[in-house]
Amino acid sequence: MSNANYVTNQDIMLLLAKRIKEYRLAARMSQKEMAEKSGVSLATISHFEQGVNQNMTLNNFISLLRIIGMEQRISDLLPELPMPPMALKQINKFIPKRVRRNSDDTKS
Repeated sequence: MSNANYVTNQDIMLLLAKRIKEYRLAARMSQKEMAEKSGVSLATISHFEQGVNQNMTLNNFISLLRIIGMEQRISDLLPELPMPPMALKQINKFIPKRVRRNSDDTKS
């Protein structure tokens, strides 16, 4: 499945569940160990990885990310704006919309 096929929320949740499972297995951790370390119930983790539970809370998901050491990647989802919109609006007020030349400016 390519990234272009992730068009529904369900598709994205299934992808996230698959990735959590891959990282958990790569860390050689059982679902039970992940549940104990994260505070998320074993049933929730199991259902999430199987695609049964597609209503994982954000709080639980972040707890799972912490256990696999990926919580810092959350900021990649919504990076900080380069400049706050209100500051940009203030700067745009000072940018002229057109340039007017005095008759003195046209003489060379």
